[in-house]
Amino acid sequence: MRTLLNIGLLLVLTANPGFSQQKGAPPKVYVSKGTCPFECCTYRDWTARRPLSLLDRPGGRSIARIADGEQVLALTGEIHAKPLRFRVRRSGPHDDGVPAGSVVYLLHPVGEGFWLVWFKGKAVRIDPDYGGPVSSYRWWAKVKTRSGQIGWVLMSAKDLAFNHVDACS
Repeated sequence: MRTLLNIGLLLVLTANPGFSQQKGAPPKVYVSKGTCPFECCTYRDWTARRPLSLLDRPGGRSIARIADGEQVLALTGEIHAKPLRFRVRRSGPHDDGVPAGSVVYLLHPVGEGFWLVWFKGKAVRIDPDYGGPVSSYRWWAKVKTRSGQIGWVLMSAKDLAFNHVDACS
């Protein structure tokens, strides 16, 4: 009976996604909800710059089309990031207590040269003085069309699919 209980406990522990992770290591994909990847990024009325697919969820199936020039209400967004390990070269005054030489995991930009990084089991904002490869992330915006359809659109901070995303321009 004790052997069966031990096997059951082992199955429960190994089925837990956090069990196999090294303590403090980031998840394989970090989801940052309610965020934008650059300064002045804002969720409000946007106008499509080209035809776009509206998806049922980030990475999901197409449920509608947004026409070129169509207005939508941007409700929120989230960034799905694959963490990239690197060592901090120097620490700045606004680096949320991350000392130089620390190993962190780059998640995504948050604006003004700052990035969200994973450090000691949590996400913190730093200016990483980082010149290497950029982490892999996808920015998704949840929008509502004029007809009331709500869905998700894959965004790019470099080639914005909508006008009026950047409140500074």
